[in-house]
Amino acid sequence: RAKATSNICTNQGLLVTAATIYMALVGPEGLKRVAAQSAANLAALRARLLRIPGVSAVFGGQAHFHETVLSLPCRADGLIERLAGEHILAGVSLGGDYPAAENHLLVCATETKTDDDIERFARAIERCL
Repeated sequence: RAKATSNICTNQGLLVTAATIYMALVGPEGLKRVAAQSAANLAALRARLLRIPGVSAVFGGQAHFHETVLSLPCRADGLIERLAGEHILAGVSLGGDYPAAENHLLVCATETKTDDDIERFARAIERCL
């Protein structure tokens, strides 16, 4: 251990332990409910954001779980910075990995998000755009 250059095994062990405890606590039915709520929240988020002028879906009719990619009328990294000033984690700009996608934003909605959270996020994006 004294000569180790990485703690990857420790990190993996912690993640496996946390995932095991979580799954044991929620159980199979709880995990289904979490997944269903995540998908429903993304559908609500996606529908709300697509009502904003200039925002469009990158992958139109495909099925989504809890993430989707949106095209913005501006650079995504600039929007992320502006929303960070409001303490909002806006998502991930895809432009860093894919230069042609500098206006593409990866957004996610988990089971923890409420209708109010989704509306607050959408209004913040509207203000920034």
